[in-house]
This record gives sequence, C-alpha cells and structure tokens, in this order.
Amino acid sequence: MPHQPEDSRGSRVTPRHEDAAPDFQELSDRVYRLCLAMLRDETPAHDAAQEALVRGWARRELRREGVSWWTWFGGFAVRVCREFRRGRAREAERSAGTEGLEAVEAERGVTELAPVSLPMTRVVRDAVMRLPDRQREVTVLRYFIGASTAEAAELLGCPEGTIKSNLHKALASLHAALAKVGIEDELSGVSASFDRGGSG
Repeated sequence: MPHQPEDSRGSRVTPRHEDAAPDFQELSDRVYRLCLAMLRDETPAHDAAQEALVRGWARRELRREGVSWWTWFGGFAVRVCREFRRGRAREAERSAGTEGLEAVEAERGVTELAPVSLPMTRVVRDAVMRLPDRQREVTVLRYFIGASTAEAAELLGCPEGTIKSNLHKALASLHAALAKVGIEDELSGVSASFDRGGSG
C-alpha cells in the first residue's frame, strides 16, 4: 500500500483544511487498486501509485471545479501506469526479442484482484491484459475498479461515447477469446448488464 505522498523537500503532504484533499488513506487504497489492476504486479503498482499521488498533489491547483479528488488522482495513476507499461515493454523487447510484454505477462504469477463484475479466472485476466491499451484500460476501470462511464471518461480524458465504444469492442474481443477455450458464458451476465444500460 503506498504511503501518504511527500513534497519535494521530503515532508509528508497533509491537507491544510477539510476541503483541501480527501482522506489520503482511502484515496491511496483506491489508487493502488487501480495501479495493481493495470500492472498486475505489487511492487510496480506500489511505485506507480506513490508517483501518481505525488504528481497529483503537486499539481492540485490545476484541478477543475467539480472534478473529484478520485478522478483527479486516478487520472495521474492511469498515465503513470501507461509509462510503467511502456518501460516494461521496452525492457522485455531488449531481453526477449520480439516477445516483448506478452512474454513478461506469461511468466508472471497472477495477482489476486477484487472484481466488480468480471469473473476473475486466470483465463479472463489474461484475456483482459491482451486487449489493446485503451480497451484494457476501460475494462479495468469499469469492471475491476467499478468506475462509472462518466468517471472512466474523465480519467482517460475522452468522451463517454468513446468509453462505451471501447467497452463494446473489449467485450466482443473477450467473448471471442474465451469462446476458443469454451468459457464465453462467463461473460454473459456482464454483456446483459451493459446492454441494459449498466455502463453508466
């Protein structure tokens, strides 16, 4: 679990008054869970969460009115995780030729996550991690973290329609991948919920 962020002098970041910042314990837990879901490795997730908290706090004056603290810090978490994944992909390419990140993912043990809607079998997790970046991010936010469509749109900096489109594509890809191993029925409830408007 990441610690409360520090400023550039190494001092703990503490809200000056009630409205200055949220409960850092709750916030850091949520940011860490997001990073863990995106990176699937506890040590990088811890580092990414800490970096996201520090960056978000350093730029807190830029937060627009009406943007929640979770959305603010979560956006930094998404961007930091993207940086971590790009770095890991480059490292994997240097050490494993063209196999890249997929070789790293295949060799790593599965980290337990707290699902919201998706069944958390290893096959499902692996299928999610093989999705294109934006589809994977949307799926993680919606079904592993429980973000609403509006929150996911704010976190990823795109319209809600784009979130819904990417989610439809992601679910279609997951169905196809799981059909190959005969377990596509595990996603039937997720698709039904989405079709009923569960994406908001």
